[in-house]
Amino acid sequence: MRHPRLVLPALGACLALAAATLTAGSALASSAPAHAVPTFAQCPATFPADGLAVGQKVTGLTTAGESRGSGTTPESFTGSYLGTLEDDTGDLLVFDLAGSRVTKADGSIDAGVWSGMSGSPVYAEDGRLVGAVAYTFGGEAPSTIAGVTPAADLYALLDSTTRRGPDAVALTSSQRRALVRAGASTTALGTGARRIAPVAAINLPARFADGYATIARRAGSTPRTVAAGGATLSRDVPLVAGGNVAFADAYGSLSSFTLGTVAARCGQRVVAYGHPDNFDDATRTMHGATTIAIQEDGGFSFKLGNLAAPLGRQTGDSLAGVTGRLGTLPASTRISSTARRAGGQASTYTSLVPNPFAVAELSATHAFRDAVLAQGKIGGGESLVTYTVKGKARVGGKAVELKRTQRYSERSYLAEMVGTDVASDIYALQDNEFSEVTVGDVTLDDTLGDDYKALAIDSIDRYYDSRRAWGRLAPTGTLTVVKGTPFKLRFNLVPADRWSKAKKTSLVMEIRTSGLAQGRGRLTIDGGAYDEDDFEEFEDLIPWEEDDDFFDGEDDPLTLPEKEPRTAQEVAALLSKQPRQDDVLVSQDFFSSRDGVVNSDRRLRAASIVSGSFEYTMIYR
Repeated sequence: MRHPRLVLPALGACLALAAATLTAGSALASSAPAHAVPTFAQCPATFPADGLAVGQKVTGLTTAGESRGSGTTPESFTGSYLGTLEDDTGDLLVFDLAGSRVTKADGSIDAGVWSGMSGSPVYAEDGRLVGAVAYTFGGEAPSTIAGVTPAADLYALLDSTTRRGPDAVALTSSQRRALVRAGASTTALGTGARRIAPVAAINLPARFADGYATIARRAGSTPRTVAAGGATLSRDVPLVAGGNVAFADAYGSLSSFTLGTVAARCGQRVVAYGHPDNFDDATRTMHGATTIAIQEDGGFSFKLGNLAAPLGRQTGDSLAGVTGRLGTLPASTRISSTARRAGGQASTYTSLVPNPFAVAELSATHAFRDAVLAQGKIGGGESLVTYTVKGKARVGGKAVELKRTQRYSERSYLAEMVGTDVASDIYALQDNEFSEVTVGDVTLDDTLGDDYKALAIDSIDRYYDSRRAWGRLAPTGTLTVVKGTPFKLRFNLVPADRWSKAKKTSLVMEIRTSGLAQGRGRLTIDGGAYDEDDFEEFEDLIPWEEDDDFFDGEDDPLTLPEKEPRTAQEVAALLSKQPRQDDVLVSQDFFSSRDGVVNSDRRLRAASIVSGSFEYTMIYR
């Protein structure tokens, strides 16, 4: 890639312009009466970028919520052309803007070029489309300087998908000096041009932000801004040039979307943003939206808005913007989540997720949010959640179903844990190596209690028939048993820590031994509760990926047979059989003279989650 070059007139023209160019603090801000909105065609002809002259005035449309109508009516702003940055990935037209919350009525800087303004169309005096606002130069300070994607590049997207555009364009010293001579403020230029990110919003209360961010990161996603958007899906808001447009990963009770501006509407086709969004091929719905306000935040001011009803689908996400088509909506996954406090009234919430890559994250976020709503707090307690994931495998077209129940108990931030397994399982199911799985429905049912009741295995007793009494075992060691003869163990459970409100209890299991067992084996007893290290980052919890070594530091004479699945249905079946956190897991591994290596797994269900681990070497007599 060659370095960007600034295309400006000869030095004499620059010097002549220096005294006459209008900046953000000059009469440019008041060149048009407030709320006077010129009329432009929805799909106008292109104004050639090489026809611009430094100082040339333009008019733009955006929806900042300042008009007397509502948060759906475009209003005008003004601009002055400063020059062009050329680059192999596409030219960038540089303008100094004013109005529509970029500047105040007196011309002083207001919110600057704000997030959500990307895609705002800019027109020449004759009504031809110059381009769409897409970049800003402010760094962390608000700026009136904007990079505009040329109209020709916008219209090219309606016919094809092109290369990815830059997230930032660095300015050389000579380019900075030339822009300053053309009328740009040194402070406003910042360190270079950066993409005006569309508002990436999820309709959650601000208090949910930390928990949601944790869940999104576990699910391998970038958290979106909470409380920057809501949803009024019963309202149809038409898509018009200069008006709001949103592209949604989910909509309904839980809406997750990016919000920007329509650059042009050509029949049923729409081009927006003026730059890439996520630059991927994901399926998303296209919506109208309403503006509530522009929130000032230094160089990162943004639009507050509400998602409206879906009107079509996203068709591209590329170099010069995002495209969509009005009409048919894409197929979506339905998430239905029911949550209640123990003995209380249940509430059910439903969302549609057109983006299959967002199903894991948004299912977990649903579980998190709805648990908080049921508890009425972000606190500790217990959760017993059952979830079902239904889909269809592309190979063979057969149905796939995964169903699990899981228990959680936490001193604090219980809701953050509730969606952990559903996210992991959906991700593992979609990522299976045998067939693409289209998830059609995800249902969750959660019952929550306020008390934290975690348990731990404190000790283990063995019953000795000869003495008709229980005897305490060491935490680790050797157990000698008669092969073919069962023996009993008692697991003594106590509160996991001083905060747990669990009561002491014991569970008894009769463990069978094979008459064909030979030599030595291994017996492990584990509580099913997660270790905190499991959640430092999102990871696949598929059970067949566990370490099969029996003894640390020794050569193990036993090798367990592989249990890898061969179809998407078998993946779902294995995921469905994963242990619960309230299980006590007893595993006996031994060598049989007839069957080779044998693994015998048993489970006991406790009243709450259980931690602790014990291991014994088995000697068969």
